[in-house]
Amino acid sequence: MEPNKRTIYEEELQTLRDNMRATQVRELTREQVLDAVKRLEAAKFDAQKKMYEFVRSQRVAPQMINAVIKVEKLKADDQFFNDTGIEEEDVEPNIKRLNLEGTPEFDEIIEEYKKKS
Repeated sequence: MEPNKRTIYEEELQTLRDNMRATQVRELTREQVLDAVKRLEAAKFDAQKKMYEFVRSQRVAPQMINAVIKVEKLKADDQFFNDTGIEEEDVEPNIKRLNLEGTPEFDEIIEEYKKKS
């Protein structure tokens, strides 16, 4: 997925999640949030690699790519929760609460995966 399309998709998905959230956001520490961001970026990168491999190898029909992406997202979210005990939906509100966007640690993580991508 093109980076600008991915950004639009993620923003719309986050807005939908925020509107449908039935539980309170769990407050996380700065370290938990930075670790979570690193794990989530790694999961996105791994999913990207899988998608490119599916397309290149033509193992999946083009119309099935979106279904595969959704399944991979669900698997990644489940794995993230199993590894950390944190819901993926709790990360973004904590990034904003702790004002982490624009900090050197946060930007370093994001840039690392942008370069890999």
